[in-house]
Amino acid sequence: SGLLYRKIRAGSQPPRVSISNKELSELIERLQKNADQVEKNIVEADSRMQNDLHKIKAGHPAQHKDVTARKLTESNKLLYVLDGDAAVARHMKHPQGDMITEDIRQLKERVANLRLKHDQIYNFTPQEVEPQVNWSEVIDEKQDLLNSKGFGTDLPLVNSQVEEHNIFHNEVMAIGPHINKDGDKEYQSDLQVKYQKLLSDSQQRQQDLNSLEDYMQRCTNKLYWLDQQAKDRMNYDWSDHNPDYPSRRRQYENFIHRKLEEKEEAINRLHTDGEQLLAQNHPARNAIEAHIEAVHADWKEYLNLLICEESHLKFMEDYHKFQKDAKDAQELLRKVDTDLDQKYSPDFKDRYQIESLLRELDDQEKALDKYDTVVTSLQKRSQQVLPLRLRRETPLQPTAVEALCDYDGDQGQITRGVRYTLNKNNGDTWDVADSSGNSISAPGICFMIPPPDPDSLALTDNIAGQYENVKQKTTNSKNTLQQCYEGLKADSIGDAASIHGRQLLAGLEKINSDLDKQEKAITANLRPPLEQSRTVQDSAERSKELKNITNEVHQIEPEKTRKVQECETFIESVPSTGSAALVRNKVEETNNKYDRVVQLLNAAQKKVDVANCLEKCLQQGRDLLSTYENKLVIDDTVPEDARGLDWKTEELLVSVLLGYWATCLTWQCA
Repeated sequence: SGLLYRKIRAGSQPPRVSISNKELSELIERLQKNADQVEKNIVEADSRMQNDLHKIKAGHPAQHKDVTARKLTESNKLLYVLDGDAAVARHMKHPQGDMITEDIRQLKERVANLRLKHDQIYNFTPQEVEPQVNWSEVIDEKQDLLNSKGFGTDLPLVNSQVEEHNIFHNEVMAIGPHINKDGDKEYQSDLQVKYQKLLSDSQQRQQDLNSLEDYMQRCTNKLYWLDQQAKDRMNYDWSDHNPDYPSRRRQYENFIHRKLEEKEEAINRLHTDGEQLLAQNHPARNAIEAHIEAVHADWKEYLNLLICEESHLKFMEDYHKFQKDAKDAQELLRKVDTDLDQKYSPDFKDRYQIESLLRELDDQEKALDKYDTVVTSLQKRSQQVLPLRLRRETPLQPTAVEALCDYDGDQGQITRGVRYTLNKNNGDTWDVADSSGNSISAPGICFMIPPPDPDSLALTDNIAGQYENVKQKTTNSKNTLQQCYEGLKADSIGDAASIHGRQLLAGLEKINSDLDKQEKAITANLRPPLEQSRTVQDSAERSKELKNITNEVHQIEPEKTRKVQECETFIESVPSTGSAALVRNKVEETNNKYDRVVQLLNAAQKKVDVANCLEKCLQQGRDLLSTYENKLVIDDTVPEDARGLDWKTEELLVSVLLGYWATCLTWQCA
């Protein structure tokens, strides 16, 4: 029962074409139902007819003649309907249409034979019925048929052979009661020997088919998974256009650390089970060896693709890190250049303001001298950055590429570390040529385009030129300010109060400049997001850096207080002069700036400390969940009874709740 349905759904892997037509689905369901009913009628009628045959031989009247006749008539009607539905299925190009037709033909043949047997049993006397079957010939025919059977090399064929042999074995089992009758003892003994050999051989084939089907199904499942994994990596965008590489890195590392060993054990288990079948002299040796080799080859290819994935993730991280650092350098140099144009102009500044600007330029020159190492480092790194842009574009001319792994393709083999020539980029597949000029098509993930990246080289050249321009402009600005300073110093005139006022203004300007630096340092500390790969360490480092800034601000405070007191004394001494008004405004500006920096510093310190505490709690939560994940990996066997499963669930739930409460308590205390 169910033979037709099982043949319809058999397959080594999910079908390539999915038929979703509702009418066809209903048709197949009706085919299955009617075929099952015919099968059931055949079995029931045959059983009742055998029962009546024994009664007739014993001289008793038959009981099931009418019932079996109705079953056969009903089966003929269903077969007529099945013929029509099968024709529709073939017309709609169902992938199993021919197999369905063959199954219906076999059902027709069995019903016809049963009809003939019905006529023989119920239309002849017991004396005529007895000698009709030569069981010795039947057993010989069955034995010859069994000896001629082989084993399929693909899963659909083996599935079909399992179903066919189940029917065959039932027929062999049905012979048993007919060869134990009274009669010639010697004849019966020889017949029993032949029958036992047939029965034993049929049972052995049944065992061999079942073990082969199970092994091939497991191999097919693993091959399908490996194929999906390979497609995922081959279709992934490894170029500069993909900004999602950090999540891919996390996914990759999670698989390597938590799942790779499990997958390897499953592959090794398949290999061991296949070798055991071969050691037991399983008759389907060729099919088993082919599946062992297929799994081994796909697993080897998968490991090579993992090597490529690791390399490409490193290439993408290096590329984007370089791009970020280069853009930061450009932005810094651009800001310095803007400050030189706007802040360090000598126009409308007195001697003491220019003196303060000269001190700032001295500091900036020292900082630029140190920044030379940054520019040099970027130039050196640009030589190692891969041209990821070329992975999404077809080169205008043949380009050298290097193989990252070994790969066996249809047109040839790719060898790790060997250089090839890229002729065409087809997206997922690249057309390359080896040193002999042989063309090979292989997945693009298997190759890297060696450095340097022309775009990165051009970018660092631009930064180097920008750096030299800023240095030269700094020198020019300093020279201009120095000349103005010398002129103002020589030409300075005015009363003592005016000179003292300008000196006080210059001192306050210096304090304002120092506060500006600390304010920028605080902003620079807060602005970038935390590094996702090291959030706890990054937030702790920023907290420490803010404490250093706090010390710097505290060191400014005494000088600021002293200068403010001097200014207030000056204002009281000459309250009505213009210099006093300027000094009064500068004092107010300085006090306000200091208060603003202190408030900003306190808020920043609080924000960073809270972020650090939160990240620690999150890390504790992740560590806690990792502990339970590891425990579940170790306890990978599901309890046999429902009670044990409930107990295990409660145990894990209690552990998780305790861990959650501990984490919440830590957060509240923080």
